[in-house]
Amino acid sequence: MRAEQSRAEQSRAEQSRAEHELTGVPSIDKPWLKYYSEEAIRTPLPQKTLYRYLYENNQNHMESIALNYFGKRITYQKLFEHIKEIADAFTMAGIKCGDIVTILSLITPETIYCIYALNYIGAVANMGYLSLSEDEIVQMVEKTNSKAIIVLDIAAEKVIHVQERLTSERMIILPVESSMPWLMKAIVKMKKKKLHNDGKQVLTYPSFIKKYAEQKQAAEVQWKEEQPAVLVYTSGTTGEPKGVVLTNDNINAVAFQYRYSGMRFKVGETILTFMPPFLAIGFCLNVHMPLTIGLEEVISPNPDAVVLTKLYKKCRPNHFVAAPTNILQIIDAMQGKSMSHCITLAGGGESMTPQQEEMVNTYLAEHGSDAKYITGYGMTEFAATVTTGLNNVYRENTLGIPLCKTIVKIVDTETGKELSYGEVGELCFHTPSQMKEYYQNPKETGETIRQHEDGMKWIHTGDLGWVDQDGFVHFKGRMKRIYMTQGEDGTLYKVFPARTEMVLMELGNVKKCAVTVRMEGKLVKEQIAYLVLEKKSEKENILETVKEHCRKMLPSHSVPGKYIILDEIPLTQSGKTDYRALEKMKKD
Repeated sequence: MRAEQSRAEQSRAEQSRAEHELTGVPSIDKPWLKYYSEEAIRTPLPQKTLYRYLYENNQNHMESIALNYFGKRITYQKLFEHIKEIADAFTMAGIKCGDIVTILSLITPETIYCIYALNYIGAVANMGYLSLSEDEIVQMVEKTNSKAIIVLDIAAEKVIHVQERLTSERMIILPVESSMPWLMKAIVKMKKKKLHNDGKQVLTYPSFIKKYAEQKQAAEVQWKEEQPAVLVYTSGTTGEPKGVVLTNDNINAVAFQYRYSGMRFKVGETILTFMPPFLAIGFCLNVHMPLTIGLEEVISPNPDAVVLTKLYKKCRPNHFVAAPTNILQIIDAMQGKSMSHCITLAGGGESMTPQQEEMVNTYLAEHGSDAKYITGYGMTEFAATVTTGLNNVYRENTLGIPLCKTIVKIVDTETGKELSYGEVGELCFHTPSQMKEYYQNPKETGETIRQHEDGMKWIHTGDLGWVDQDGFVHFKGRMKRIYMTQGEDGTLYKVFPARTEMVLMELGNVKKCAVTVRMEGKLVKEQIAYLVLEKKSEKENILETVKEHCRKMLPSHSVPGKYIILDEIPLTQSGKTDYRALEKMKKD
C-alpha cells in the first residue's frame, strides 16, 4: 500500500514538474511523450525496405499464421516463399528496379504477394481504385508509364476492353479464388463468367508464375533513402484525387510507431482486414503494420456490411480497425454476444458522435471487454495516420495523441503564427511518415509541404483543431469547407458546414447527415442538409423539429435552406462522406 502511495506521489510530482515546465507551445513541449516508453522515444527508425522490415520482424516465428483467407491459413514461411516466387517471375518478365506497376485489386493473398515482391526488386506498386472507369485506367497507366497492370478478375473485363490503348507491356489477372480452400475455390470458379481476351500478353497469376518463375533470378534491392515504394491516391471527397508517393521510410514509420506505441499487440493474435490496399489505411495500417508485428490477418476482399459482420462474428478478431460506420454495424450485429475477444476497436476517417462513442464503450464494458473505442487522425499524405488513441491512454471525443515520432503544431490560419494550448488553428504535422510528394505535381506538393522558420518541413492538413495540455488533439472542422456568405444586413459571414453537421447530429432522431453548399459566384447562397433519419415514418414531424433546432442553435446565415431525406449518405471506399457524390446528386 505504501509503495503504491509512493509511486502515486512520484507520478503527481512528475506531472506537476512537467506542467510547470510547459512553454505553452505544443510542438516544443511535446506533452504526449509522457505516455510513451523511453524505448519508443529513443529507438531509431528502421532504414530498410518494406520487404526487409517485414522479414526481419518475423524470422523467429515463421510457422505462425500470417494470412487467413476464408479459412485457408498461410504461414509467414509460405508468405515469404510466395513473395520470392512472384519476384522471380517479375524479374524474368523484365520488370526492374524503379519501374512502376499498376495494381487494381481488393485485399487477397496474391495482391499482398505482388506488392511486397515489387518492393523486393525495387519496383513501385501503383495502387489504383478498382472503381476507376476505362478512361481513368488508361490515363493512370499512361501517366505512370506502368510496365505491367495487375488486375483482380472481377474488374478484368474493362481493362481487357481498353488493352489496345494501354502502354503497359503485359497484363496479369488475379483470380479472386486462387488461395481459397479447394471446395470454395471450385464453387467460385463455377459461378464466374469466362473472360474474353484476344491479347497475347494477358496471363492469369498462376500462369504467369508458371511461365516466368522457373529461373530464380530476382535480386533483393538494398534500402535507399527516400526510395518510392507505393503510389496511392487521395480519396477526392472534395476535389480530384492526387497521386501520393510513399517511400519505404514513410510506410515503415507507421508500422514502427504502432509497434512501440504500447498497444496490446502480440504475435499470433488476429486482426480482421477488409479495407482495399489502394487506400493508405488499407495497406499501411491494415496490412503492413499488423504483418510486421506478427499478427494473423483474417482478410476478406468483400466489404459488404452483411459479409463483414458475419465474418466478424465467426472469427472474433482481437483487433479491428475500420470506419466508424463499420464499427457501428459490428456492434449492432453483436447485440447480446460476448466481446471478450476484443482488445482493440479503432476507427478513423470520420467521427462518431459522443452518443455513439458512449454506446460502443458501454457495450464493450458490459460484454466482457476492457477495450475502449479509440480513434485516430490521418490522411493518405501521412501513410494513413499521425495520431491515435492507445489501449491505456484514452480521452473521449478526441483524436488521441501524436504517434511517438510525430509532432503536431497549431498555426493561425491568417498569420501562420504557432498557437498555444486550447487555441484553434490549422493542424500541421511533422512526421517520418509524411509523403515524399504528390506524383508529378510540384505545385500541390509545395502548397501542402511547407518549410517553417524552425527549418522543419510540415504538412498543412487544411483541417482545424487544437491541442490540450496533455497532448490530445481535438478536431474542429475542415478549412477546405469554410465559405463566405452575405447576411440579410449585407455583412459577410463565414459558413462552416461541419459545424452545421455537428448541430444536426445533436438530435437523437438524426442517424447521419451531411451538408453541402450552393454557390453564387464566390458566396454561399444556400446550405443543403442531407439527413438519414432513425424513424422514416415520422418524416414530417422530425423535419420540423430539425428545422427548429437549427434556427435555435445556429446564426441565421448558417441555417440550411433545404433539407433532403436519404436512405443512406454516400461514402467513399475509405468510409468518409462522399461530398462529390452529394454535389452530383444535387445537380441531377
